[in-house]
Amino acid sequence: MYRQRNTSLLAALLTLVCAWPSLPKAGDAPLRITDIDGKTHEPLASGKTKAVVLVFVLRDCPVSNVYAPEMTRIHKEYSKKGVAIFLVHTDRDTDTKAARAHAKEYKLSAPLVLDHDHKLVRRAGAVITPEAAVFDAKGHLVYRGRIDNLYADYGKKRFNTTRHELRETLDALLAGKSLVKRTTKAVGCYIDFSNDKKDNK
Repeated sequence: MYRQRNTSLLAALLTLVCAWPSLPKAGDAPLRITDIDGKTHEPLASGKTKAVVLVFVLRDCPVSNVYAPEMTRIHKEYSKKGVAIFLVHTDRDTDTKAARAHAKEYKLSAPLVLDHDHKLVRRAGAVITPEAAVFDAKGHLVYRGRIDNLYADYGKKRFNTTRHELRETLDALLAGKSLVKRTTKAVGCYIDFSNDKKDNK
């Protein structure tokens, strides 16, 4: 299924991006997230969260699933340091049951979010799974892109990972550094935007 998406959705994606007047800017409104248990989170309003990470995932994307162990490691390490981390399912075919089964299969520990209407996708400007978006304590988007450089391109996996952009961003924020928005190219499967244009009519 993901191979068909990669070949057929790019045109739809470009059309939608052009159709949107502008992507919402981080900080324009409270970042509100509802997980699959129905719990609503406003992590940046607590005064305790030092950063928020949204990792956009897709159940049938092999690249996304390869990153499952690293996503769990990052959640376990950084959630103890005041970082709120959420795994965001972008596919409308993924319901609560499927999300839970996927998390169990791949031992994912972070809270799960269904983003069928792509509000979080648009908030971050994400187009690929897996892709990470990092918001600082003021709600500003400071990073969007790959988790690390394990993949040079789709199907081209490096023997060793030499850059860890997501971790580097979080470490800089936790060290009190002021960051400007940075993006890197994520490698994986395109998010399906084919129904968004219909919904926005």
